[in-house]
Amino acid sequence: MRASIAFACYVAGTVAFVQFFLLVPRLRKQQIGARTSWLHNWLPWSSVSFTPEGERLRRRMRVFVVLGWLLLIAGIVLSPP
Repeated sequence: MRASIAFACYVAGTVAFVQFFLLVPRLRKQQIGARTSWLHNWLPWSSVSFTPEGERLRRRMRVFVVLGWLLLIAGIVLSPP
């Protein structure tokens, strides 16, 4: 039973990270101004200027990252020895 819950946590964490990365192209379209460095090209969520829709996407992405990490850590904790 514990192994099944751990596996479900791994799957749910992976889905959260996939959702995060699927939002990246939409977030790039919401940036205001030109990308000034290679960091903004590779990590568009690190930019500071977005439209209001971009800010909502950025908050949603933050939730997916935190949720993904929590679920993956729960999967590790719950996995059988």
